[in-house]
Amino acid sequence: MTSAAPDTVIEHFDEVMTPTRRRALITIALGEFVDGYDLIVIGGVLLALKPQWHLTTGQAGLLSAITFFGSAAGAVVFGDLTDRVGRRRIFVMNLIAFVGLTLLSAVVPDYPLLLVIRALIGVAIGADIAASMSFLAELSPRASRGGWTGAFPQIAWTIGAMTSVLIDTALLAWGGPGGWRWMLALGAVPAVVVLLLRRSLPDSPRWLLSQGRDREALAAFSDLGIPGELRAAERLPYRQSLRAFGEVFRAPWTAAAIFAVLVTGLSAYVGGASSVLGPYVFEQIGHLSIVLSELTGAVIWAGGIAGSVTAFFVLDRISRVASLIIALVGVFAAYLLMITVAWGTSWLVPLYFVQGFFTWFGASVEWILAAELLPTRLRGRSLGLAHGFSRANIGVSAWIVPPLLASLGFRPLVMIFGAIGLALSAYSLTARRIDATGRSVDETSHDTELQQVRTASSSGGPGYSPVPLPRQ
Repeated sequence: MTSAAPDTVIEHFDEVMTPTRRRALITIALGEFVDGYDLIVIGGVLLALKPQWHLTTGQAGLLSAITFFGSAAGAVVFGDLTDRVGRRRIFVMNLIAFVGLTLLSAVVPDYPLLLVIRALIGVAIGADIAASMSFLAELSPRASRGGWTGAFPQIAWTIGAMTSVLIDTALLAWGGPGGWRWMLALGAVPAVVVLLLRRSLPDSPRWLLSQGRDREALAAFSDLGIPGELRAAERLPYRQSLRAFGEVFRAPWTAAAIFAVLVTGLSAYVGGASSVLGPYVFEQIGHLSIVLSELTGAVIWAGGIAGSVTAFFVLDRISRVASLIIALVGVFAAYLLMITVAWGTSWLVPLYFVQGFFTWFGASVEWILAAELLPTRLRGRSLGLAHGFSRANIGVSAWIVPPLLASLGFRPLVMIFGAIGLALSAYSLTARRIDATGRSVDETSHDTELQQVRTASSSGGPGYSPVPLPRQ
């Protein structure tokens, strides 16, 4: 048996990427493909259902928004539960529920039942956000956490959205009256694949350590490919009970929590509404057919893929704050050009691509803010609050954009969205001191319990001894 390594298990975990760990990161992030597909597929479903079921504009808007409202509730409720019962239990159970509800949504006979099921699907999606993003933040090496926890899930989400648009287009053209049912049902296929892949994953070793379950945590580290003997506590006496949600906003996390929740939540108004309802935007301002409107709406997702792929390579090289400002100002510039020099010309389409690029470049940062600024025992809650607020705002925008387009027009509406982005970019300047780029998630989140493990283990302090970890 070799001697114990001088660094702690968590420090080693912050630095080393193994093939097993990379597969786990990819598996978890692929859940966002399911999220992106389902949330955007409703655009094509509505184009088919509106004439079939004689839906009013209000009914169509509510059906588009209800999944986001369900997602908001799911993120908040299951954000709390993922801190209490663990990440793995939630991100497996929510996919089982998602598959069943998705298949059920494809066979519903009427609008009220479809509305209820879409709300419940949203709850499952929100649960996955809280659990999966917590797991990703706790699993990612510090030097590439922005790419793996922020950009990679956004890449998966955007590809899922793009896939839904292409499937919607094909089924609107050739699927007949029942094509919308296939749009919904096909969302179960990637969910089943991701579910099967996730079943073999351990729980988050950081969460296990935070619960005082150090032996299970070491086994999880081993499952994720960290070899050798690393020091860890024989007894971790600091397991703490969770209290009110307001604990997320207490010192020393107050400024970080407020920043993460406000930026993540209010950014939904900057670019989200025009993307969710892209087909309707193009149909109104371009006088396109239903099929061409849906296909043209895919332009923004092509831009989104380009933006999130760029973010994967950039987020760990420049600061989170700089990335946010670049994204928010870029969206504003795209909007400004769309309503001035490009208005009524073919340049509108490439600018829609540019808007998608900056929107989802910025979203790659927003995925991660609450995850890396709050400690392990509050991470699920903080993510639930931030992304719950975001999904609620997307739901509101999806519901109100059609009537606002009719009353205000496209130009004033997008400038309102752009102005919100400029305000958020100015606010982001205040967050430079809490920027987490390149730093350990335990340090940036003031996770004092896990930092104590680092210090005591490194020094071989009282109550600590080497714990053998099986080699892979």
